[in-house]
Amino acid sequence: MNMPESSPFAFPKLDGSNYTSWKEDMKVVLMDRGCWSFIIGEDKPCPEQATEKEKIEYVWRKQSCYTTIYQGIERKFLPLIRRTTDGKEAWNILKSNFEPTSKADWQFSSMNFSSSSLIQKERPLEFFCKRVEEKKTQVKEAGFEIPELLIA
Repeated sequence: MNMPESSPFAFPKLDGSNYTSWKEDMKVVLMDRGCWSFIIGEDKPCPEQATEKEKIEYVWRKQSCYTTIYQGIERKFLPLIRRTTDGKEAWNILKSNFEPTSKADWQFSSMNFSSSSLIQKERPLEFFCKRVEEKKTQVKEAGFEIPELLIA
């Protein structure tokens, strides 16, 4: 019996269709764990004169950056980042695989946006509004704008 994968976080794992919301949620977790600076390149290497405790903490934060990302993606995508243990490299690999950047991605996002317009009866309106906002963001990240009239 296959059990659904659970996430150690309060948001869904990266599943290939939720990159835009996932990256924002993951950014917050990495910030909370003191690891975001590794992703944005602001963390300098641990200085030679650092204490043993500081060196251990630095290594722990660097490893935590990668392991947090690793735990936040579905198992089927783990092969994408298995060849590294560097959080920034893993982040960039996922970005290059999932962030919409081309017209084709835009077309997919806009079609996906259009299909989001059906309200599911069992879901409250705020879930629908959140889905619409996420799709709007995906299209915007692909370099396009959806007119507000179409969104309405």
